[in-house]
Amino acid sequence: MIALLQRLKEHLPFSLLGKEEQKTIEKSAQIVYYPQETILIATDQTPDRLYYIIKGVVEAIVNDELVDIYHQDDTFGGIELIEKQPSGYDYIVTEEMICYEIPKEVFLQLCDSNEAFRSYFFSSIVERIDMIKERRESAKTADLMVARIDRDILHPACIVEPDISVTEAVAELETEGAAALLVNNTEGYGIVTDMDLRKYILSKEREELLTVSQIQTFPAITVSEGELLFNVLILMTGHSIKHMPVVDENEKPVGILTLIDLLSYFSNQSHLITTQIENAGDIESVIDASKRIDVMVKTLHLKGIKSRYIAKMVSEVHKKMYARLFMLIFPRSWHEKCTLLLLGSEGRGEQILKTDQDNALIFEDGFEAEGKEEILPKFTEALEAIGFPRCKGNVMVINPRWAKEVNSYKADIEEWINHTESNGLIELSIFYDAFAVAGNKALFIGLRDHLIAEAKKHQSFLPHFAKPIESFESPLGLFSRFVSRERDHKDEIDIKKGALFAIVHGIRALALEHGITKTNTTQRIKALNNAGYMTKEDAVNLMETLEVLMTFRLHARLQKLEEGKSPDNYIDLKRLSKLEKDTLKEALKIVEQFKKRVAYHFHLSMVG
Repeated sequence: MIALLQRLKEHLPFSLLGKEEQKTIEKSAQIVYYPQETILIATDQTPDRLYYIIKGVVEAIVNDELVDIYHQDDTFGGIELIEKQPSGYDYIVTEEMICYEIPKEVFLQLCDSNEAFRSYFFSSIVERIDMIKERRESAKTADLMVARIDRDILHPACIVEPDISVTEAVAELETEGAAALLVNNTEGYGIVTDMDLRKYILSKEREELLTVSQIQTFPAITVSEGELLFNVLILMTGHSIKHMPVVDENEKPVGILTLIDLLSYFSNQSHLITTQIENAGDIESVIDASKRIDVMVKTLHLKGIKSRYIAKMVSEVHKKMYARLFMLIFPRSWHEKCTLLLLGSEGRGEQILKTDQDNALIFEDGFEAEGKEEILPKFTEALEAIGFPRCKGNVMVINPRWAKEVNSYKADIEEWINHTESNGLIELSIFYDAFAVAGNKALFIGLRDHLIAEAKKHQSFLPHFAKPIESFESPLGLFSRFVSRERDHKDEIDIKKGALFAIVHGIRALALEHGITKTNTTQRIKALNNAGYMTKEDAVNLMETLEVLMTFRLHARLQKLEEGKSPDNYIDLKRLSKLEKDTLKEALKIVEQFKKRVAYHFHLSMVG
């Protein structure tokens, strides 16, 4: 009984109660068994207790139609008790059930004393996603405390012999781009940091300092690979050191952990990553810094930061990354003669974890980009090294179709708009989401303005442009039941095809109709509200629905990364709690309402 009650306390809404309130439940709750086909609450009957399922299944049915299903750790009857109203459904046991029963008087007493507990039963979609995030943050805060040293956060170990000159040692430090020098003494390793080098500069003549062994700190305090990061933080703080050599099981150095990296791991790493990217002197340094972005994403998600804000943060870091690669890879003679574009989710500023490359180049008319056959592949290869796979549709700068002059793109725009039966509308969607990240951005602005002007002149193409919103069925079927349509993904739904695409593309079509230049979907929704197309309430609901869907996708993708799987767009329904399933269902219903609105607006039923 005690163990079962402990389990009750760990789940919403009971986790919102204080100790004394939980003791009240302990004194009054009863464990009851019900066989299959028992009607717990009949339609038009007012319940006299709250039910919490320990084991079994209960279905809510009205007029022989299934409305909802309740499983382990779900509660029901709460709203009817609070509102003092009869049930609108028959609650029927469909798999023999063991449950807690909390008397009506006790339940209502808890609702009166604890507003958060009472509000849970009436929570909106926004409030529910916040509850989910709070639960995940609470559950995973401990993960930070048990996180261990990973080579991904280490700087290279630059090892030198003790008898080389300080000048030679510094030159090697610069060449390898290392955070500190390790001195390989016979008795063990010493370390030379910025502080030691400052001392050398100030004292070299007075103290006749010549070799690196004379300025080292010896012995270097080291830590083993796999040590708890929190323990390392305590060690570095205790010894007032900022550089910690990490050694393997054979006591061989595998890298240097810096205090700033460690502190960034326990907070937000964006500043560190951005600084490293901006200061990168070669492509490899950009690659090394950019590989840390996923760690930043995990940290932000763990802290409960909204997905759209994480996407904004990632977008800003990625912009720095692309701009730096542009400066390092493309010849200086190109810089004012071309523009580098980010396309797809990257262009919209909605990419969080890495997806396929989507990029393009615009060249000034008449400019001869010498050597582009050798230069452009370097850009694609650098992105591959960071972790961006090549685009399956070949929408990359290495494809001549996406690396050409202004007039060629103008011709494409006119072709896309005037020939709606071709695949051009897909390319139009891609181009309309473009963001100019480096180079002569005026080249792109001129093309974007040309696209919007052409769209206004040829409004008849817009229904064809919007039509793909109907391409994918909702994963929500009859009676609000999830429908898993793919044999290889049993009990999973594709959140991108089933929901995200509809919002992104529907808003894209409406934005193009209204001549909106923003690329981010949330910004486009706000612009549509400002233009008078939708009310503020509609805009907020749509933005929060987008947030919910992005959060579910991000959480599922991070879970798969932790398990060593390739992240995709599938949500595993078996992993979702009742709260999460209900929140997802509400979001999917709002998506379907939006699809109908777009279909009506563009008269899609008349489009072949």
